[in-house]
Parts: sequence; structure tokens; C-alpha cells
Amino acid sequence: MKKIDYLISVLRKMLEQLIEMAREVSVKHALDIGTYRAARYLSIVPSDQATARNMVQAELDRNVLGGAGSVQMIVDMPSQSFQTVFSVTAEVPYQPVIPLMIFAPKTLRVIHSQSIEAYP
Repeated sequence: MKKIDYLISVLRKMLEQLIEMAREVSVKHALDIGTYRAARYLSIVPSDQATARNMVQAELDRNVLGGAGSVQMIVDMPSQSFQTVFSVTAEVPYQPVIPLMIFAPKTLRVIHSQSIEAYP
């Protein structure tokens, strides 16, 4: 009976670790989708960075597994003229949470480049 209890506790810990790894992948995917949508939006409305940041945050908030904090977004846009290439960098702090294990916090970062499509 003790072997079964030990086996169940080991399998439970493995399942918790798998769920945490899935949560990290889910947060990274939501950050990627939100950054892509923000870059597409900025290619049409280059002056509205606040809405673009809110788009990324909304995508993180809709993440099924949760676990995302506040997003930091940096837009590298040399000018707002037609066909100018710019990049959107979004990053969010992430701390894995696995019982009885301590991980250092890290930052998940996504970069998308786009060209401005709004013709004057």
C-alpha cells in the first residue's frame, strides 16, 4: 500500500509540473498573438500606441491558464510615413509556480516587425 501512495504522490507532482509548463507555453502564445495583432493595428493607425498596448494586455487576460502580469510594450517606429518598417516588442514577467520548487523569475519576450500601411 505504501508503494501505491508513493507512486501517486510522484505522479501528482509530475502532473503539477506539466500543468505549469503548459501555462508558460499558453502565456507565451497569448503574448505572441497579442503582439502580432498590435503590430497589425499600428500598421494601419501608427499613432495609437495605447490601444495597441491594450490589445496585447487583453489577449493576456483572455489566456485560459492565466498567470500573466502587466505587459510592457516598446514600439520602435522611426517615422510614421508609408512603408516604414517598425517593430513591436512586448514582454511580461513570469514566475513558474511548482510546489516545493523555487524558480527564478524570468521575462517572456516577443518581437514582431511590420511596415506601415496607412497611406497619407
